[in-house]
Amino acid sequence: MLDKRKLDDVLAFINRYTDENGFPPTVRDICAELHIKSTATAYDYVNRLKEMGYLHKATGKKRAVAVKASNSVRVPLIGTVTAGTPILAAENFDGYYTLPSNLFSGDDLFLLTVKGDSMIEAGIFNGDTIVVQKQETADNGDIVVAMFGGEGEEGATVKRFFRRDGKFILHPENSALSDYVLDEVSILGKVVGLLRTI
Repeated sequence: MLDKRKLDDVLAFINRYTDENGFPPTVRDICAELHIKSTATAYDYVNRLKEMGYLHKATGKKRAVAVKASNSVRVPLIGTVTAGTPILAAENFDGYYTLPSNLFSGDDLFLLTVKGDSMIEAGIFNGDTIVVQKQETADNGDIVVAMFGGEGEEGATVKRFFRRDGKFILHPENSALSDYVLDEVSILGKVVGLLRTI
């Protein structure tokens, strides 16, 4: 039985590798990247992805699989966000990742790398990459990327969002830390997914 999470990881790696290099990875590349011990197991994952319609056989090419474009979405990695004390927000484009469209859809997605430990109790750790749906509003309980602070001192952070008694609360998911209670906050987007390299 093939592991569903590993299957998603294989597809994401094939997409990313193809975007970065212009051609798909070898089975050995897949094994090395995803710590798969057997090339036969990697072939099983590739063949399953073909059966599911995510990959197709590319004719006349040494590396005989190609990603079906309609089954993926390209998402930009635009920088870093803190899960801790907010830092000066800066967009630093760092390439695209190709993600399976059955997991993530929409034109307004972006990725951020998380720094800090304020969201560990929500399963978001230092070094994780979060998938963010760009939007300017949020519901109580949503995990958001938000900016706040005065002109020239704006900070960006990832926190759980609440609105109470006319105030905005950015709640860290770390019991050792305190809430930020604010009069104003700008929502940059809602966290809709998480990517982690093991």
